[in-house]
Amino acid sequence: MNNRFFKAILMVAVFFGALNLQAQDDPQKMRTLFNNGGIRSNGGYGAVTVGYTQIANADAITIGGQGAWLINHQFGIGLAGTGFITERAYDANLDNRYLTTGGYGGLMLEFIAMPHSPVHLSFPVTIGAGGISYVQSNRDFDFYDSEDSQAFFVVEPGVDIEFNLLPFVRFGLGVKYRVTSDIDLTYLDSGARILEQDAMTGFSTSFNLKFGKF
Repeated sequence: MNNRFFKAILMVAVFFGALNLQAQDDPQKMRTLFNNGGIRSNGGYGAVTVGYTQIANADAITIGGQGAWLINHQFGIGLAGTGFITERAYDANLDNRYLTTGGYGGLMLEFIAMPHSPVHLSFPVTIGAGGISYVQSNRDFDFYDSEDSQAFFVVEPGVDIEFNLLPFVRFGLGVKYRVTSDIDLTYLDSGARILEQDAMTGFSTSFNLKFGKF
């Protein structure tokens, strides 16, 4: 877990370093996030996201949303949330089909490079918490008993390539790397581990639609 969180903290530090470098014009001037001109423009957006990831080597669908206050067209501060569900798989220990499901969310910070360009890059990072459950499911994805569940901490930096479709609509394709605290789901009867401790850590891909004032 320590190595994973060291990498996550390093990626977040790089993110804030990019903010600081972008905001500088004259090395003799005071260094600020939003340049010496202060907040010159306010905007905001809401977005929906759909994506793919793997959790414990099982394919999973992710669905989420985010909303942010946009400062000077480049800096976003808001909230983001993501839900996930894996494919069903037979569990020999329980003699039934089970899947992993849950969600996470928290504070989202975002830096947008060259936002007025028709094609540009966005660098979001989400810091927060979530929950995961291992549940029995039938073919129609009706959920029954949960074998175990727990909460976790998460850091998820990423990069998106965005396209300005309309003045108030953007389409994005992105890659993120999710790092979580240890997952300790266990079987009720035996106490054996269900998933590896780093089962939630890994890459994800997604596309999103943003609507708002950019």
